[in-house]
Amino acid sequence: MTLRQHNLSISLLLLPLLLISGCQPLVYMMPTPVVMQSGKHDPFINTPERQKSSDIIIGYATNRLPLGAKQSRFYDSNFDQDIRLGTAVVQIGVGDQSWEEIHELSIQGAQKNELLLSMKEVSEQGTLRENESLETLTAELRGILSRFNQAIDESPTRDITVYVHGANNSFYRTASQAAQYRHFTGRQAIVVLYSWPSAESLLRYGTDVRNIIETVPAFVRFIKLLARHTTARKINILAYSAGATLTTKSLAVLGNDSTQTDRAAYRESLRLGSIYFAAPDTDFDQFIDEYRSYQDIVDNVTVTINQYDTVLDIAMKDHQSKNRPALEGLEQSNSRKSRLGKPDLDDLTREQAEWIVGETRKPNFVIIGIDPRNVPGMSKGSHDYWYQSPWVSTDALLDLNFHALPQDRGLAETITRKKARIWYFPADYEQRVDEAVDRLSEMYNNKILN
Repeated sequence: MTLRQHNLSISLLLLPLLLISGCQPLVYMMPTPVVMQSGKHDPFINTPERQKSSDIIIGYATNRLPLGAKQSRFYDSNFDQDIRLGTAVVQIGVGDQSWEEIHELSIQGAQKNELLLSMKEVSEQGTLRENESLETLTAELRGILSRFNQAIDESPTRDITVYVHGANNSFYRTASQAAQYRHFTGRQAIVVLYSWPSAESLLRYGTDVRNIIETVPAFVRFIKLLARHTTARKINILAYSAGATLTTKSLAVLGNDSTQTDRAAYRESLRLGSIYFAAPDTDFDQFIDEYRSYQDIVDNVTVTINQYDTVLDIAMKDHQSKNRPALEGLEQSNSRKSRLGKPDLDDLTREQAEWIVGETRKPNFVIIGIDPRNVPGMSKGSHDYWYQSPWVSTDALLDLNFHALPQDRGLAETITRKKARIWYFPADYEQRVDEAVDRLSEMYNNKILN
């Protein structure tokens, strides 16, 4: 083989990974959630035998347009209103690690950039067309939803957690983030990625905002599809960064459905459980009105905030730009308001401020104020702290999997001078969360036995 042929062969081998990851950084294993680091609370003890490998399997849905064969899909940033469903396999490392090695590194914590996550397989298995009925599904759709249901029925929680990613993200990166969440539940949580069509560039944030708004109808139909055709006990949503805009606007569409006059029955049919907004990049003032419309059809809402978040600083300035072409015609084009993940009550009307302050004192609306100066290993301007901070990732796992109240998962509370209740990570959080998981595990096990 000539040198030219050798180089060509290497290029062809690398091509699939380059197509998947584009020009974005590769994804490596996140830090181990703090509650698992001692080994006392090891979620992998109950990992099913068939899941003990370097492969993490997640479900996915997307309105991105596909490229390639169905059994080896790739999705770009173009989109329509069709919803494509399938499964993705994300591989830990290069595939030669034993389960014992993966287990040990997952508990003890891998060194930075030690465990690469790569896309091994993407298999599209059904499409819900834009105008297709939710009642009469194709055989393909029934097949993939049946496989979702089989996984749900075998899961100890019997919930689905939908992961909605942030801006500037490829399908590969978002699948890897969703896979990490599933991995650290001992492979027992059922995780479905919703991959909306990000333009995958920091310079095209405005395009991402436009694409989010245009994706709302598809995401609403996806939630309805899960509610009608899965056996999930609860449908939870982990919405990160700009994914919060897609989530809250879609929930508002569901909440404003005037045909649903029996709200109790409607809530029961949707089965929306915990909604966790991590570093949410969405207009604070618009969120107030949106949340009002759907607060009665979800079990609880958690919002994490970091007042030093540098990414949300940039996002707010971007939204303040009046002449940005990508935002023309959208409500956000005239927004000069703070972001939900970095809120300012002074941006609200007096009535809005009084209402949301009152909501913080209710058990089903939780604001977590995260001070990076008091959270070990968290950089001051952090935006990706839901998975990069072992404390915050622990809280997200306990909320979404146990549906536990903040006081029952190790957080402490304070009342601000404006009378809002804010939850925070106390200095002794590690001890508190260890004790909290002892209690939650006992309650959960008793519930299963009874």
